[in-house]
Amino acid sequence: MTNAIVEKAQASPTKIFDSPAQVLAASITKAEKLKVLKSWEDEAHQLQAATGENMTGGEPSRLDEVRKAIDTLEKTTG
Repeated sequence: MTNAIVEKAQASPTKIFDSPAQVLAASITKAEKLKVLKSWEDEAHQLQAATGENMTGGEPSRLDEVRKAIDTLEKTTG
């Protein structure tokens, strides 16, 4: 995966990855994976806030899935 794609993924993870699990399986460093997942977590929090204000198109939140991926990644070494 090129640096440009990793940077794009960090800016908008859902445009590059279909799921948090796909981030974990990607051929990028642990630090890059964590940055992408943290960005995804921020997006999920924003989506939840917007949903609470009836400002979304009905997209499901993936916050739980993202948190599990972050926890999995933080437990791994290397």
